[in-house]
Amino acid sequence: MNKERPGELNQKIKRLRASRDELKLNNREKAKLNKKLRDRNMEIIESRDQWKARSKKFDYQRKDLEQQIQVTKAETERERKRADEECERANKLQAEIEIFLKKKSRA
Repeated sequence: MNKERPGELNQKIKRLRASRDELKLNNREKAKLNKKLRDRNMEIIESRDQWKARSKKFDYQRKDLEQQIQVTKAETERERKRADEECERANKLQAEIEIFLKKKSRA
């Protein structure tokens, strides 16, 4: 059995305690870093989720506006056709009036 002297044992104990304290300090620093990274990760996830929700909202608005544009285009086209028909009808009536006035002036 190897007997160590009390001075040597004290030095060994001091080295072990210093090593243990250093490991504890490193572990605390790593734990702080991990917590910081987890918090940042949560911030990024929340930001992404907010962005997705906002994107969906704008996508619905865009689709709604596209539908409104299509409806407005169709309505404009119907009105344009109706205006053309009314113009043709007005021209026919004008021609009939002119024919009627010519007949009346001859009589």
